[in-house]
Amino acid sequence: MKKLFFAIVLAAMFAMPMNASAEKVDFGKLKCSAFMELDAQTMGMFYFWLDGYASAKTGDTKLDVSAVENNLTQIMKVCQQNPNKSVLSIVAD
Repeated sequence: MKKLFFAIVLAAMFAMPMNASAEKVDFGKLKCSAFMELDAQTMGMFYFWLDGYASAKTGDTKLDVSAVENNLTQIMKVCQQNPNKSVLSIVAD
């Protein structure tokens, strides 16, 4: 099931049209309330950016496919309880 979820998210990301005028996102300021309103496709794309950010901080170069769904679920759980908290601060904790 987790591999299927990962495959769907990854496929959705590559199916997204790239828009040169796309808005820049400051994850240091992105509040949970805004993150929770994103569609699944955009949320998945943002999750992988956050995972890359966290990996750069820790030096971990592996993507744990089996943990993707759980990690996103945990971020969403914390966001539901703390809508004014920044998403980046959750990943950094």
